[in-house]
Amino acid sequence: MEVEGRCRNMCPPGEFLKELYTEQNGTVCSPCETGSYSSEYTMFGKCEKCLSCPQEYVEKCTATTNAKCRCSSGFLCSNNVCSSCVENKCVTGERPNKTVIAKSLVDGFEEYSYHCEPICPDNSYYERKDAVCKLRTQCAIIGLAELFPGNKTHNSVCDRGVSFINDGGIIHMIVGIGFVLVSLTLLVLLSYACMKKLIKHKPKNNPINVVAVSANTSEYHLSKEESGCQLIIQDESKHSDSLGHLNLENVSLF
Repeated sequence: MEVEGRCRNMCPPGEFLKELYTEQNGTVCSPCETGSYSSEYTMFGKCEKCLSCPQEYVEKCTATTNAKCRCSSGFLCSNNVCSSCVENKCVTGERPNKTVIAKSLVDGFEEYSYHCEPICPDNSYYERKDAVCKLRTQCAIIGLAELFPGNKTHNSVCDRGVSFINDGGIIHMIVGIGFVLVSLTLLVLLSYACMKKLIKHKPKNNPINVVAVSANTSEYHLSKEESGCQLIIQDESKHSDSLGHLNLENVSLF
């Protein structure tokens, strides 16, 4: 490195410039102190401060390398060096989608924000055991009633107890409906035929035949009650005639 028109030796990684170049000693460098580092050749008078991890260390800080951090399970790095962490609010079946909200052009430092989105498409669910997306069962396609439509983490639940195709229920239902329709059709046709036959044989404007009633009641077959009444009437008539005849005889005597 050229300083004041002269080439000067730079301090190597892990050291910092303690004294400027002199004729006697040249460039004087000194090792980085604990908690600091220098990863490149430099002429800086001090080393950079090591990164302090808020939760976990991936790599410890050394004289030549900075520390590398990560957040514990359930947390997310809020920047590109993971110097702070935020809670992961995504549930099973969701994943955090990172968005850069700020960036430094000098050192490339970035800050993040997150929002949750489904891992699988709308017609799929996340199988936690295999950590894969699987298509949800379409109950209607296989002829089953749907008890539970499914969600991001569970498959659909079909009602096996009302299976029409597998248990032959749809065939029984069709046969039953067909039998009822045929029976109703036959009943309607039979009723129509009977009504038509009755209308065909109905007498058309026939005069009422007046039957001469014989005065002789002996020509009719009367019931016991009616016959008894007739006999009583006849007896009473005869008795009246007898009394009238006796009265006449008594009158003639006087």
